[in-house]
Amino acid sequence: MKINTWFIILIGLLLSFQASSQSLEQLENEKKQLNQRIKNANALLVSYNKQKTTSIKNINLLNLQIKDRERLISIYEEEIKVLESDIRTLEIEIDETKEKLEQLKMQYAKLISETYNNKKRYNELSFFFGAESFNEAYRRYSMLKEYNRFRHNQGVLIEKNAKELDNSYLLLNTKLKVQNNALNSVKTQHEQLVSDKSAVNRKIQDLKRKESSVKQDIRKQKRALKKLEDAIVKVIAEMSKEKVEPSDFHLAKGQLSWPIQKGIVVSKFGEHQHPVLKYVKVNNNGIDIQSTSDNTAKAVFSGKVTRIVPIPGYNKAVLVRHGRFLTVYANIEEVHVNPGQNVTKNTNIGTIYDGKGENSGVLHFEIWEESVKLNPEHWLLH
Repeated sequence: MKINTWFIILIGLLLSFQASSQSLEQLENEKKQLNQRIKNANALLVSYNKQKTTSIKNINLLNLQIKDRERLISIYEEEIKVLESDIRTLEIEIDETKEKLEQLKMQYAKLISETYNNKKRYNELSFFFGAESFNEAYRRYSMLKEYNRFRHNQGVLIEKNAKELDNSYLLLNTKLKVQNNALNSVKTQHEQLVSDKSAVNRKIQDLKRKESSVKQDIRKQKRALKKLEDAIVKVIAEMSKEKVEPSDFHLAKGQLSWPIQKGIVVSKFGEHQHPVLKYVKVNNNGIDIQSTSDNTAKAVFSGKVTRIVPIPGYNKAVLVRHGRFLTVYANIEEVHVNPGQNVTKNTNIGTIYDGKGENSGVLHFEIWEESVKLNPEHWLLH
């Protein structure tokens, strides 16, 4: 194998390692996010268990937790596949490097043997003066030195790369063992979670036996959301008659700060199946975020407070205008802003309701573009 070919193989190997390391880095980042969500959900579930009651939030959180853990297991499996592929590539390259190294050692041994045998006939000095001319002698000497230096440098380079590949192989094997151990740990946790879900399912059956009460709660929530929607539509109608102030809100998609410091989305945007009554569907114009730290709601972008509306079942709702966009913060117990007030990003909107009931500690958050409801999760920073 020529040295140029070997160099090309090394470059290809390095590029493949770089690509796999980038892939692993992305998976590691997703793992961190999932682990944080699981940690937050655990804290909330512990709090719910202390209350010794089963709520829709409890069920939603548990389902989200199971989904996150399943994805976490999938990530570990993806990482292991990447590492196994790297190991297979390394094994091939290590074998080729060792074979090349053995060939060089044999060549060196042959060269030493030939040099020893030649010394019986002449030494290096006689070889130098045995040339027909000085130029020929110099060329002989230079070629011999260059050849020896090339052999030595090539041997050192390949031996160095062989050591590096061996070290990489050991490192990847170590990583693989760690990942396998972690995967087993996560699977164990998932089994425990499935067991916990079975226990909660028994409580779901209790809720089903109280179907009339559950239906009544659904009707109350629908009435509250309808009143909130009517208030928003009214504001939108008034906005259409007013001059639209310029705003860069449209440029912030995917970059908006969260309206609470830490939280978990316990009810997503749009129409979805009710977690207890399988034949009932619920529709959400925004998202419900369960707070996992303090209960302060914050503005996600600069704008002007347009309305503060009392909503039975959702306490108060604060509507903030950003040009042709509206952000809505509902279930606020104590409002800290006033109508007409200009707010900036992270301005304290108010305190989220923290009493008894299904909506305790939950912020209902919506985004509208004129009369169009938008999915807030597409706008918030992930």
